[in-house]
Amino acid sequence: MKSRTVIALWIAALTLGVIACIVQFGGNEDIVAKTNLVPGDKILPKFPIREITKVTIKKEDQSTVLVRIDKDTWGVAERANYPVDYRKLRNLLGALSELEVAQGYPAGPEHMGNFGLATSGDQDSEQGIQVLAEKSDDSNIAHIILGKFSGTNQSAGRFVRTTSDDSGVYAVSETFPGITADPQTWLGRNFLKIEKIKTIAVSAPSDPNFKSWKLIRHPNTDGTVNENGQLKLEGMEEEEIMQITSTNPLRNLLSAASFIDVVTENQANDTANPDIKLKRQAVITTFDNLTYTLTFWPQMSKPMSTKNDPRLPALQPNYLLSVVVSSDDQTKLNMHKVHVGRIYQISQNTVSPLQKKRSDFVKSKTKPTAVTPPVRVPSRDALTPARP
Repeated sequence: MKSRTVIALWIAALTLGVIACIVQFGGNEDIVAKTNLVPGDKILPKFPIREITKVTIKKEDQSTVLVRIDKDTWGVAERANYPVDYRKLRNLLGALSELEVAQGYPAGPEHMGNFGLATSGDQDSEQGIQVLAEKSDDSNIAHIILGKFSGTNQSAGRFVRTTSDDSGVYAVSETFPGITADPQTWLGRNFLKIEKIKTIAVSAPSDPNFKSWKLIRHPNTDGTVNENGQLKLEGMEEEEIMQITSTNPLRNLLSAASFIDVVTENQANDTANPDIKLKRQAVITTFDNLTYTLTFWPQMSKPMSTKNDPRLPALQPNYLLSVVVSSDDQTKLNMHKVHVGRIYQISQNTVSPLQKKRSDFVKSKTKPTAVTPPVRVPSRDALTPARP
């Protein structure tokens, strides 16, 4: 039999097989798995942002609940409703409302871990970040799970699924950068911004050996106010002189400060260093007639990890800080009401300028030393005896 004939017979057999399959299944489209949504469809077609009053972000045993306090104010429930990072929340809700399908992938519950969309499991990589949006009556608006990144890098998109759609998972172009279920990451970062400092006074209420000090902004030579003048130590002794450069870190103190976290009073008590002598109080006044009373004290140092190089310096403890603001101007006080009753966790660097000792600002005057007249050395000719 010629080779051409053999090939023709094989083609005919394959064609008959395909026809038989079509006849058997009758062109039933059910044999091809599909997702409910197709590319271009919105993941959450009904997502009324204005009706949302609570957003829960959860992964494993960690969760953050963001609650609407009033029309334009949201708080982090785990931090006693401390103001939320509104820009971050707005970006999240906006991204969810515009989320579109790039590609659908039919998948059953047993495959969710492969996409990082499981709601329970042993491996962290299998767990998705759940985002639940609710109305004021606790009714569910949307429940979406964010999974692994859909490409080789974090800018390529992400896999997502909703609890109301069990047909599969979807790849989307949105990456939801930086989203976590850690309450700390959702805190608004507007913090103290002390400007136009007039005086700084530091004391140690529980340490009788600490010598309190006070710096005052020096006026112009004609006695007029100089808001940018040099800070000088009050009550200097006659034999002391000011070390001018020692006040440089204090000239713009807390003008751009930040905090790590907000803690409860119980958390502060549990983590504070028990040595009360280490507690300091700083009273700062400004040319805007504001008075800030800052009380700060160290937390207990964390032990060095066994993985750390023992040659490295020990970890510096973080500090706890409470703030009281007073003023005759109620409008200015309202701008600082977020600090009322709060205890902040801050880095040691934030308060290090306030940990100076009085002796750091001055040095003793040196007595002038007696001037010794120069010794006249005879010339060589004078030392050489005359020839006879």
